[in-house]
Amino acid sequence: MTAMGPASRISAMDGLRGWAALSVVIFHFTWELFGGAYPQFRSLFPAMIGSGRLAVAIFLTLSGYVLTIRRWRRNDNPPYYLVAFKRYLRLTIPIFVAVMGFWLLMVLGLTPTKDAARLIPNHYWMGQIANFRPDFLRAIFFGLAGTYGFELRQLYHPFLWTMIVELWGSLIVFALSQTDRWRRAPYVALVLLAVTFLYVFPLIACFFLGALVALLQKDDVLFRDPPGQTESRIATAIFVAGVVTAAFMHVRSENFSFAVAQHLWPAALTGTIVVFAAVRSVPVTRLLSLPLSQALGKLSFPLYLAHGLVAASVAAILVVWTAGYGPIDTFDALLISLASILSSLLLAGVLLPVETLTLSFLKRFEWINPARA
Repeated sequence: MTAMGPASRISAMDGLRGWAALSVVIFHFTWELFGGAYPQFRSLFPAMIGSGRLAVAIFLTLSGYVLTIRRWRRNDNPPYYLVAFKRYLRLTIPIFVAVMGFWLLMVLGLTPTKDAARLIPNHYWMGQIANFRPDFLRAIFFGLAGTYGFELRQLYHPFLWTMIVELWGSLIVFALSQTDRWRRAPYVALVLLAVTFLYVFPLIACFFLGALVALLQKDDVLFRDPPGQTESRIATAIFVAGVVTAAFMHVRSENFSFAVAQHLWPAALTGTIVVFAAVRSVPVTRLLSLPLSQALGKLSFPLYLAHGLVAASVAAILVVWTAGYGPIDTFDALLISLASILSSLLLAGVLLPVETLTLSFLKRFEWINPARA
């Protein structure tokens, strides 16, 4: 069996992030868009390939782990203000482009979400998107700061709430991992944060659980050696069981609410387990390292941003256009879902240069590190 090094683990995590992004897109264009009208869209198979809660838990766990794995137990990390500013730019530049694209679609009248909402029984979801008068200055503010929790009324993108966790969670774990001066304090802080958020809003806890696993690995408590054959088999079984279990929980939660913590903590814990089972399973790691998985990994953030624009425009337009020829049946709904998913992938490809340029721009800051110099 080929040993897996750090590079293969990170590669697998990139692939896992890509599949999680696609899962979110599938979830929104099946479960959310048509699930209220057609029960087939809220059955076990759609939940297995499109579990929004599990995907978000995976996203946040990966972020907490990847952002800190190279920072723990060092005294030569870049200055805190620098890494915080870079993180803000890393998130904000692509977000700002997507937000201004969303605003432009609204100005051009290409977001008929209110009309679409009246044509499908599950009108609540579609009716909450682009349901206000666009304002240029408010859109700029939302793209630069509002998406991080400062603007909760005019949402110029319906799915950016996770960016609140990504930014503020990053600032917290960066502070905890900035220096090696305190050996036990990071453990205490991460455990307290994880336990608190498991009670308040469990998905946020995934961010700190990912950072906690990174710290345990850095201290040679976890993942000290490449996985053996037995560990790989166990990890593979746990990975499969986690995905299936999350799908069953998703289907059974008919009265699901994001406001109730008990509806989220199973998905949060399952998502964290799935992430680290994936990177300890040799077959899953190989699957996540395939070119297709790596391509999705590169598209993950653009895809996450793109499908919000597609939901407000392409999906809504297709619903209105299809309903003009008669009532929308299950086959029509399936075609609209597939077209929306494909449109999201295409638009993500258009937004990919923004992602690439952002990463290239941030590399200009790497020379500013007095400690390592």
